[in-house]
Amino acid sequence: MKTHNILILGAGILAMATGLWSCQADMDTPELVVPQATIKANTTILELKEAYQGRTVLLGDKDADGTHYIIHGRVVSSDATGNIYKSLVIQDETAALTFSINQGSMYTEYRLGQDVVVDMTGLYLGYYRGLQQVGSPGDPYDGEPQLGFMAYNYWQQHAQKNGMPVPDTELVSNDPATWPSETPYCIVERIPISQGNLPLMQSQLVELRDVHFVGGGELTYAPYQETVSRYLKNEAGDSIAVRMSGYSNFYNQTLPKGTGSVRGILGYYGDSWQLTIRGLDDVMIDDLGSKDKPFTIAQAQDPSSQHRTGWVSGYIVGSVKAGVNNVTSNSDVIFGADAEMDNTILIADAADCTDWSKCLLVELPQGSMLRQYANLADNPEVYKKRINVLGEISTAMAMTALTDCPGTMTDFELEGLEVKPEKEFSQIYSGLDPAATSCDWTFENVSLGQGISGVWSWREFNGNHYLYANSFTGGSARASKAYAVSPVIDLTDMTEAKVSFSHAAKYQNNIKEMCALAVREEGSDTWEQFAIPTWPTADSWTFTSSGDINISKYAGKKVQIGFKYESTDSAADAWEVNSVSVMAR
Repeated sequence: MKTHNILILGAGILAMATGLWSCQADMDTPELVVPQATIKANTTILELKEAYQGRTVLLGDKDADGTHYIIHGRVVSSDATGNIYKSLVIQDETAALTFSINQGSMYTEYRLGQDVVVDMTGLYLGYYRGLQQVGSPGDPYDGEPQLGFMAYNYWQQHAQKNGMPVPDTELVSNDPATWPSETPYCIVERIPISQGNLPLMQSQLVELRDVHFVGGGELTYAPYQETVSRYLKNEAGDSIAVRMSGYSNFYNQTLPKGTGSVRGILGYYGDSWQLTIRGLDDVMIDDLGSKDKPFTIAQAQDPSSQHRTGWVSGYIVGSVKAGVNNVTSNSDVIFGADAEMDNTILIADAADCTDWSKCLLVELPQGSMLRQYANLADNPEVYKKRINVLGEISTAMAMTALTDCPGTMTDFELEGLEVKPEKEFSQIYSGLDPAATSCDWTFENVSLGQGISGVWSWREFNGNHYLYANSFTGGSARASKAYAVSPVIDLTDMTEAKVSFSHAAKYQNNIKEMCALAVREEGSDTWEQFAIPTWPTADSWTFTSSGDINISKYAGKKVQIGFKYESTDSAADAWEVNSVSVMAR
C-alpha cells in the first residue's frame, strides 16, 4: 500500500515537472544586459601619471569649470589564482595603472578585458614603495607618503563597467605607437628593462622572452603562506624578481626548467622592476631550444617561436642567390653546393628538401667561425650535413631566419667538423693580485642608496687583498648598483677568450640573482652580463674559483671586464673578488 502511494506521488511530481518544463520552454530567454558607462574618458592614463609623477595627491577637478579627471582602460590583471592580492590593473593605449582595493576575488566582477571608466577626481594618486598607483593614504616610509588599500565601496562609486569583456590579448612591441586602443595588449620585452620612462611602463602587462627561472626544476613557486621573490634570468645573467605568493593555488608546484617566455604585471619596488604572474598560464617555459633539445625547422617556423633565442638543428640544403634581398620563391635561392655567396645558408628538417618555404635562413656573421666552416661557397662538402646552431629566431630577407648568431666554436656543431686549435690558450690579462696593496680598477656607481657614498673598494684581511662590495649600512640594506671596472684588455688578435676569478660571499641573500660578471667594448657604456658557473659556499669567507666563463663573442675586440653589484632595500650581500685571469688564443 505504501509502495502504491509513493508511485502515485512520484507520478504526480513528474506530471507537475513536465508542466513546468513545458511552460519554461514557452518563455523568452532574458536578454543579456550589457553595461554602459554614463561617463566618458577625457584623459589618458599616461597623461594623468605624468602630470602627477613624483607626488601623492588627492585629485581635484581637471578644469576650473568643475570637469573631473576621467580615464578608462581594460582589465589586464586577475586575482583568480591568489597570486595577485587586492589590486586591479587597467590599461589604455598609452599606459597602465594599478588600483589598490581592499577586496578579494575581484576577477568575478572585473574579468580580463573588461573596459572600465573611472572618475579619478576624489581619488588619491601616489606611490607605494616606488610604484605609482591609486589607493588610500597609509603609513609613511622613510618620510615619504605611501598609498594602501582603498575601500571597495569607494572604488565602486568611482568606477563604471562599459561593454562586455574582450579577453583576447594582442602581442605588441615595446614601441608605444603599436599599442591598440580597443583591445588589451601584452608588450614583448627582454631584460634588463630600461628605467627611462617609469610612468609609461609601470603596471603594464609584459611578456619577457628568453628567460629561465633560477632554481627551475628544484624550487617550488613559493613556500606555504609566504610571499617570496623568485628570479628570472637571461643567458647574459640579467635578472628580474618575480613575486610569488604562498597563498596562491599553485604555490607548491615546481618551477619549470628550461628557457621560454613569462607574462605578468610589471611592478616596481624601491628602484627595481619586479614581475607578478597572474597564474600558471603566464609561464611558457620548457627546455625546447636547449642544446640537448634544439628546435626543428618546423618548430622554429611556428609564430610562437618568433624572437626566442635557442639552438636549432637541421640539414644544410642551400643558400640565397647573390643580389637577392627578399626570398619569396625557389627562384631566389640555390639548392645544392654551388653557392654564390658566403653569408647565408638554408637549413631544413630533411636533407633532400628543395622547398624554400620549409627552410630556415641562417645568417653567418662576418669574421665568425660559423661562416668560416659552414658557408657553402668555401665548403661545398657541408651540403646535406647536419648543423646545430645557436641564435635568435626572427625574420630576415622576408623569411623566418636565425639571426644574431654568436658564431663561435662553442655556439654551433657541424657534422664531421673537428677543428684543432692552432695554438693553446695563454694568459692575456692577470689582475687583482691578492698580494697587491692597490689595484688599477675603477668604480662606476649607477645608483646609490641613502647613506651610501660608494659600493666597491680594495680591501685587505690577514694579508689577502680583494675587491669588496656591500651596500648594507646603518643597520639596513640599501638599494644600489655599481660596477668595478678593469683596464682595457686587448683581444684583437684572438678568436676565443675566457675569464675566471676567485670570489667569496658569506651572507647570500640574492647575490646569485643580482650580481654578475659583465663585459663591454672599449668606449662603450653598454654592459653584457655573463652567468657565473660556480658560486662560493655560503656561511664562510672561503674563496672559490668561478670556473671558466666564455666571452669569445668579444674576441677580436678591445674590452673591459666588470663586476656588477646590485642590491635592494630588503637584501644587500657582501661580495669579495680577486685573482682575475683572461685566457685567450
